[in-house]
Amino acid sequence: MGIQLKFKYLIVIILYPLFCQSQNENFINDSIQARELNRKATFLGEKELHSQALEIFFESLNLRKKIYGNENYNLAAAYMGIGVSYRSLGQLNLALQYYKLAETNYALAQNYPFAQIVNLFINIGTVYRSKLDYNQALRYFEQALAISQNELNSPSEVIAGINYNIAEIYYLLKNDDKALEIIKRNLEFAYAEDQVLFYELLAFIYQIKGEISKSKINYQKAIDLTVAINGKVHINVGISYLNYSVFLITNNQFTEAAETLKKAFNIIQLTKPVNAMVLSDYYRIEGYLTTNKPIAARDIELFKKEKKQNLFHANEWFRKGLAALKFPENYSVESVTETKGLLSLMDCINLLKLIADNYNEIAKLEQTNENLVFTESISQAIQTYQVVSSLIQRARKEISDDESKIQLTTLEYSTFYQIIQISYTAYTITKDFKYIELAFQNAERAKSSSVFDKISDQLALDNSLVPDSLLQLEKKLNNTIAILSEKLFEENSRSLPDSILIKEYNNEIFEASRKREDLNRYLENEFSDFYDLKYSNSMLSAQEVQQKLKNDEIVIEYVLNETDTLTELYSFVIGNKNIEFSKQILNSAFHHSIETMFNFMSDTEYMFTKNEDSKQFCVAANHLYKSLILPFRNQVNHKKITIIPDGKLSYIPFDALLVNLPDTAVTIEFNRLNYLIRDYCINYSNSANLLFKQKSPGKKTSIRAIAFAPEYKEGETIEVAGRYLSLIPLPGVQREVEEIAKVIKTKIFKGDDATEYNFRNNAEKYDILHLAMHAFINDSLPALSSLAFTQTKSEDPTKNGLLNTMDIYNFKLNAELTVLSACNTGSGQLRKGEGIMSLARGFFYAGCPSIIMSLWEVEDESGTQIMTSFYKNLKHGKDKDESLRLAKLEYLESVNSRRAHPHYWLGFVSIGDNSALYLSYDFYFFILLILALTGIGIDQAIRIKKARKKRAL
Repeated sequence: MGIQLKFKYLIVIILYPLFCQSQNENFINDSIQARELNRKATFLGEKELHSQALEIFFESLNLRKKIYGNENYNLAAAYMGIGVSYRSLGQLNLALQYYKLAETNYALAQNYPFAQIVNLFINIGTVYRSKLDYNQALRYFEQALAISQNELNSPSEVIAGINYNIAEIYYLLKNDDKALEIIKRNLEFAYAEDQVLFYELLAFIYQIKGEISKSKINYQKAIDLTVAINGKVHINVGISYLNYSVFLITNNQFTEAAETLKKAFNIIQLTKPVNAMVLSDYYRIEGYLTTNKPIAARDIELFKKEKKQNLFHANEWFRKGLAALKFPENYSVESVTETKGLLSLMDCINLLKLIADNYNEIAKLEQTNENLVFTESISQAIQTYQVVSSLIQRARKEISDDESKIQLTTLEYSTFYQIIQISYTAYTITKDFKYIELAFQNAERAKSSSVFDKISDQLALDNSLVPDSLLQLEKKLNNTIAILSEKLFEENSRSLPDSILIKEYNNEIFEASRKREDLNRYLENEFSDFYDLKYSNSMLSAQEVQQKLKNDEIVIEYVLNETDTLTELYSFVIGNKNIEFSKQILNSAFHHSIETMFNFMSDTEYMFTKNEDSKQFCVAANHLYKSLILPFRNQVNHKKITIIPDGKLSYIPFDALLVNLPDTAVTIEFNRLNYLIRDYCINYSNSANLLFKQKSPGKKTSIRAIAFAPEYKEGETIEVAGRYLSLIPLPGVQREVEEIAKVIKTKIFKGDDATEYNFRNNAEKYDILHLAMHAFINDSLPALSSLAFTQTKSEDPTKNGLLNTMDIYNFKLNAELTVLSACNTGSGQLRKGEGIMSLARGFFYAGCPSIIMSLWEVEDESGTQIMTSFYKNLKHGKDKDESLRLAKLEYLESVNSRRAHPHYWLGFVSIGDNSALYLSYDFYFFILLILALTGIGIDQAIRIKKARKKRAL
């Protein structure tokens, strides 16, 4: 994205007349002086002299406090100026702090200053954009838009300008269609200066979509309009040339690109801009051109030599760009621990990526030689990628909103992959274990979820001095946001939504989100122990994971890197004695096998399966076994396996992989197939860190379970997201919970008693939660996926019978196991870093370390049989994953081939902590044996003693 010198949005300081009238001459003089100081500071800010501007804004503030006291409307402009100065200096948290003070003092005006608040919100949104918290930025921009439309009745030009900020956020979120919709709706109404920005954003989007001619037309429109507004020699014209030159380089039009870049350079020389962003952008594009410059040499060695020279030279340009943004010159992971002071975090990350990519290319050119250049280039690439990874991790921890965390991880996924790729290259050549650790660390970061952050934050809170009252406030705010978000989603989904209600919900969500942000900043500022723990590097290394494993346990973590040309599968195999790191290149058959397996097993028409489809399933299941397990057969060797999947691998139960391919010339007998489950116990986790961070406290002698089994009425429907969905009766779940109650002590809520209200009032008291009910997955907004309890007529969203993921987030569960024995439970949207988690993610987030869930709709009879057996095995002291495995095998042995279809029994998976809940019967037998032996020993001792007495007589 090119630079936008959009001063009215990035540095909006409005000087307001002082309303006081006083006969005191000193008062009048001070008022005039304060006003002049603000003007001087504003002028310095326009000249990019932000440190000097900051000092003078503080002078103005102190003088105004002398006149008006510590709280007054007339302080707001000075606070605003201080915030803008800190923003321009890269001190984003300080900027937010002073923007908050500005808002507090604006609110003291006799008439609420809506225009000033709009400008303030745009500035705050810009700060959150810089912090890579795009969701929060969007909220502020949308709130500014709402105020402009509803309170100020602003002209269409102003509305269009605010909409540009919103469109840009959608572009950054890779929602290009939404951005296009906003641009087309506002372009013609915008001020000419804003039209330039709209044209350039259009050009970026069309280029991404591959519509090159449309992209070029819009770049030309932007240049022509900029020249018409400013003349040929103006820095804004130079910026338009810079943006256009990137387009030309990307499309291999190097001659014209060089000419265009030269035009930009000439303008920069003539205008001498003090804006560091312009200079950084120019250096970046010079480096980009140098990197991609075509080489005429035909001799391979000459080609390599010239290419390396270009890459080294390009990195010099990129380093100049970093220097302009105040990035440390001799950077390292240890030296770059914070993001404050950087003029643009995103631009710094992009420049660092370019440097690392170039070093990686140099290493590839020298890979056959393995000389000093190769070694140094690999080292430089890895070091630079590490800094990028750390910056992303830091930015993610500073974000409060869960969806924003997930979005940032998704947007930066390619960075984590690149680090894993180059680490593998370095490891294969050097055999240095540190490269395995680096690759593993970034595999874990790629899989990091809001769940892991929640656990880390909770540990920080538990080990710091934060008062309970503040923790309760955080919980209350999270509950408020969850309830309002559900209401807003439902209202937006109606065929005729109520615009007044939507406005009301948006306002309330906005205010609650702001209060949560303020609370987080307060906790970090006032409780240093919490701050230190929150931002500490608490992730486990591969060796630390290894130390936590028993002799019979092994962890296999997969990283699936899909590109347009090939798919790479990286695997970390961690046992308690060794760690292996490997790579496979996969073809299209691998992806086809995943889709074939999942579609076959989850097909609702499973009763009408054709033998040909069964054969294809067998071929696919065996193909995946050969790719995913067979290469590690020596390491696995009948150990208990924990699978940490990635991407599409999250959709398949590894239990179903076939060790041997059956004779496909005859009818497939499902109960005779050699499934992996016959020899191995398989558990799953989102990440190794999540697995070991969230462990059960240990076995108990007394376990309390609670089960919910609603009874849906024939023909009953509910409205979810504007659609009416059928609540098909599930007669089997009533029997299921009754059978479970015969095995373990269980409090049952069934039929009309299986309400959301009863769940909310009881869930936190029990060790096991068993939920046998319908679940509705929201693929577009997984946080609003919901469980359907017995339906009530209540308008209160906490009692209406639909419990969504956002609600579950705000529970503080004591449960050690949650079983989601529900219809359609796990088929949520596949999300990078989150896997199959949708509803299950909510229970992890709420503190439950272990989930048993179904990947597809469960058939009543088989589900009841498997669940009953599972609890029997659990009661006998078996581990959770082993209990589930034995239950499945018991089912498989008890049915014919038709009922052994994978759909019936392979859907349940064990995720998270797999340790036993109950003491084993063997333990009780051992105690009894010891008591018996002790009794025998005592009896013998008494007998011997008596015998000796008799002999003595």
